[in-house]
Amino acid sequence: MSFGKKLPKTSWSHYGDGMLLDFTVANYRCYAEETTLDLTRSSLKTLRPRGGSSWQEQTWRVAAIFGANASGKSTLLDALNCLHHAIGGQRDILYQPFSLDHDHGAQPSRFSIGFTHENERYSYSVEVHRWGVSREELWAAGQRWRKVFVRTQGPEDGKPTIEAGTTLKGATTEVGRITTPKDLFLAVALRYEHATLAPIARSLRTMRFIHHSDEERSSRLRWVMRRLAEAPEQWTGIANAIAQAADLGIVGLELEEQEVPQEVLEFLRRLPWSEDEEAEVPAEVLKELQRHLVLQHRGADGEEYRLTIGQESQGTLTWLATVGPAIDALRLGQVLCIDELDASLHPTLTATLVDMFKDPDLNTRGAQIVFTTHDTALLDNSPVQLLEAGEVWMTEKSPFGASELFSLADFPSNRKGTNKQRRYLAGAFGAIPRVDTSSLQPVPLNAGRGEVR
Repeated sequence: MSFGKKLPKTSWSHYGDGMLLDFTVANYRCYAEETTLDLTRSSLKTLRPRGGSSWQEQTWRVAAIFGANASGKSTLLDALNCLHHAIGGQRDILYQPFSLDHDHGAQPSRFSIGFTHENERYSYSVEVHRWGVSREELWAAGQRWRKVFVRTQGPEDGKPTIEAGTTLKGATTEVGRITTPKDLFLAVALRYEHATLAPIARSLRTMRFIHHSDEERSSRLRWVMRRLAEAPEQWTGIANAIAQAADLGIVGLELEEQEVPQEVLEFLRRLPWSEDEEAEVPAEVLKELQRHLVLQHRGADGEEYRLTIGQESQGTLTWLATVGPAIDALRLGQVLCIDELDASLHPTLTATLVDMFKDPDLNTRGAQIVFTTHDTALLDNSPVQLLEAGEVWMTEKSPFGASELFSLADFPSNRKGTNKQRRYLAGAFGAIPRVDTSSLQPVPLNAGRGEVR
């Protein structure tokens, strides 16, 4: 399926603002030791691309994470999401040490992320204890790494010590003064609109995360409806292409406004919108409730029939709720992280979504997708190979309960054209469930009664 060719032309630029280069986590939940997800290609031998090459050429557009249940796939994305929220200002979420031995409980949780901002490479790292942040660093890459800032702090220190690099311009002293042990210095700088750090923090905050739950899916469908309402000239064509490309029997979709039932209005008016008892329901809330997504289907008689969201299948709703944000990530050059990409989606649709990010005609801004999945069909090479070895990652639990992450590119026998799906299912790479059904044998009816056999 050539999905990209079905989308209307846009004015998308050719450069994204924040590519993910690598992410490292240590002593966080099931990850005891340092674990790194690396999206740079092996051809990148220097801190920055050389010879006229670009970041887009030197990084992978896709990172697919496979593994057994409870092997650490989702936890890796949770760690990245946790750092994302902490930079946005959330406190007390980073310290979640490995809990299956006593030694790690006394050590900090550590995070490090490599990324690009305005085509420059940065590395940001954090060490967090129960009492707060002990170390926080931001470095920029040129011919060598140069310091942007280093923050250090002890458990008894009320304020951090900030070592500023020569390129750090802005209200650094003021931001340091209001930073507590529980705060990330970068998060406070974002809130304070620090001249140098706020744009970098915003670039990191453009990552988007999708978790498959009914509540989240409904939220993303409302997001699609808002796009249709706010920019119909751009999003109507995109939405129709999304619906038609999946071959779900949908020939188009549109936004329709309906009256809010009187009993709903009366309930809403009783809510404390303000101290004024006569206050009306906010206009933006009413507008949200009035919007309804209607999908047009062609029936057996050739006529078109209109179905509401409530009449559509779970798979259809999941596709619309997932691919809408994916298109936006492609449009803006963002990093999209999806836990359980294949949830309620046919393997063909999963492959289509991945192929959208690998299609250079559609992905012109260097957008990336990082996802967990059990869909081994993505590893198949028939009729064509979708994922390269460097795009495939696997998680596995050690006998001691610690998760390990490794790349398919680490296996020397992984030749181009090899059927990765067959080898994975045969256990050649590990990262598959170890199943023992011996304990499920039926108990004899006379067991425990003391009969002599």
